[in-house]
Amino acid sequence: MALMTRSQHNRLPRVILCLALLATVAVYWAGLAGPFMMDDQLSLQYLQDWHTGQTGWQQALFPNSSILLSRPVAMASFMLNMALLEPNSFSFKLGNLLVHLACGLLGWAVLRRLLALDTRLSTHAELLAALVATFWLLHPLHVSTVLYAVQRMAQLAALFTLAAVWVYLLARQQLSEGRTHAAWFNLFVSFPVLVVLGVLSKQNAAVAPVLCLLLEWVYYRPHTRPGRAVPFFFAVFVALPALGLATLLLMAPQTLLATYADWDFTLAQRLLTQPRALMDYVGMLLWPRGPQMGLYTDDFLVSTGLLSPPSTLLALLALAGLTAAATALRYRAPSVCAGWWFFLLAHAVESSFLPLEMYYEHRNYLPALGLLLAVVGLIALVPDFKTNTLSPRKLGLLAASGLALVLGIATLGRVLIWQDMAGITQQALRYHPNSLRLRSDLSFEATRQGDLDTAMMHMQALADSSYPRSRQIGHLGIFTLKCIRKDPHPGTSNLQQAAAEDLPKLDIYTAQVFYRLMLYSRNRGCGDVSANVIADYLALILQRASAQPEDSEVKWYARRELAAMYVSAKNWPAARAHASLAWHGSANDPVSGLVLVLALHNTGDTAGARQVLAQIEAAPPTDPEGLANLAHVRNEMAKTP
Repeated sequence: MALMTRSQHNRLPRVILCLALLATVAVYWAGLAGPFMMDDQLSLQYLQDWHTGQTGWQQALFPNSSILLSRPVAMASFMLNMALLEPNSFSFKLGNLLVHLACGLLGWAVLRRLLALDTRLSTHAELLAALVATFWLLHPLHVSTVLYAVQRMAQLAALFTLAAVWVYLLARQQLSEGRTHAAWFNLFVSFPVLVVLGVLSKQNAAVAPVLCLLLEWVYYRPHTRPGRAVPFFFAVFVALPALGLATLLLMAPQTLLATYADWDFTLAQRLLTQPRALMDYVGMLLWPRGPQMGLYTDDFLVSTGLLSPPSTLLALLALAGLTAAATALRYRAPSVCAGWWFFLLAHAVESSFLPLEMYYEHRNYLPALGLLLAVVGLIALVPDFKTNTLSPRKLGLLAASGLALVLGIATLGRVLIWQDMAGITQQALRYHPNSLRLRSDLSFEATRQGDLDTAMMHMQALADSSYPRSRQIGHLGIFTLKCIRKDPHPGTSNLQQAAAEDLPKLDIYTAQVFYRLMLYSRNRGCGDVSANVIADYLALILQRASAQPEDSEVKWYARRELAAMYVSAKNWPAARAHASLAWHGSANDPVSGLVLVLALHNTGDTAGARQVLAQIEAAPPTDPEGLANLAHVRNEMAKTP
């Protein structure tokens, strides 16, 4: 009977894990047919072009000039999706769900090894690892990762990071068993291959070596480090990269920090804001509030000082206090220390000094595993006790089952909301009414459906905002909608109010509205307001963005489109001025160059036009539209001897 009980206990963790995997599939299945989201269309367009034969596999695999930014491993997984199944949202989201399940299994494999090293919890390592994996698989915060097709990049980065950490733990076991050759192979071949695959999915995977250093510090003691393999491993994969990063920040900081020029916040403000974001993530993970979760979190308030808002200082103190407490428990409850630091370090890429948007749920995909480990690690601090009814083990299993059920129901609720875009946006409108991105998306979608009154309502909400950026975009959007509804006398009051905001930068959201207004007015006009007048107001907004360098991508792109608008208005001097700034600011973007060639040619500088054209022809565009534009410019130039 004792043997049977022990056998049942050995099987129980695997039974729990299998049930968790099945429950995850059941909970997420209803959302797999949901729509593509925000970045999906842009990111997957190259794949669609490849699938229809318009471009080659190289363009689909490497849509960006940078291998890192192209994320070819993630793109290859999308290509496999399209090759095996239909190129629809169900196919991509099914692929995401399968990756989610694989991450859950790998997370369990890593956790069971870690918990086996925790002397207070080692006898229950298998069971506790299965429970943590269950909570992670069913947590509602992951819905916006699993059901957002393009976030497979974050998923794959997490998958390869977990695989790399597992390989490190395996190598440590091999070293302790005297299997030195196998350990060295895993440390210096298998591990870096997995990290590279992760980084080529998304850069977050670069934290894998630091996570291994953390686990070494927490779970292993100096006398358990046989030979030179471990010190050499950390010298190669932690010390050298850290030295390289420090050198880069000292010698060429703009390499990593240049795009702060495109955001309405500074490095100092981001560093002040991220503790608040991290504490908010902790709250969402420990006490999920499904309706408040979502994609439209760009309304997260930026901290401009320790007391602005006051929660900035409170978050810093809370973060410091939790970190100190977890560190102090390194020996008494090592899994608490490891889990908390895992949470922090897994956020190191996207929640630190890099110029990225302040808040996104998907950034918690990997870190959540660490926080859940820390919570379960607290069991090591619970004194032994007995009850007259249920054993502590049974009580724990009962509580864990209840928690898993609650998480599953909460996740199902979010999944049902994610079945259509209307559900997502309507819930977001209730809890994030100040989201600029949300109002813009709702306005654009209403315009696409021909509901201009609703589109105007959302732009008016932005125009009435207390935030200058929102007001500027709102007024530009209102004027654009007047053009779209063919108002014969749209007036220039909205353009005047947009220019009057006097913002020192042009951000990506303003640039999108810029482009939409310029494209529409160039092609269809705007009542009695000429393209030249519209362009002059937009040029004034650009002129006032004096804190932003001309080589900022957002700025030179806007200048390029503005130059094209002046071309359509036959205002060649203005077109030449803006095209020249775009050409030099973009480091010779061919589209900017072609506009500049036309402007130079039509202002009498034929020699200058030929010189720029020669530079473009030395590295001509490869896309069909670019080649057609190049042919058009050549024909224009041929008209003048």
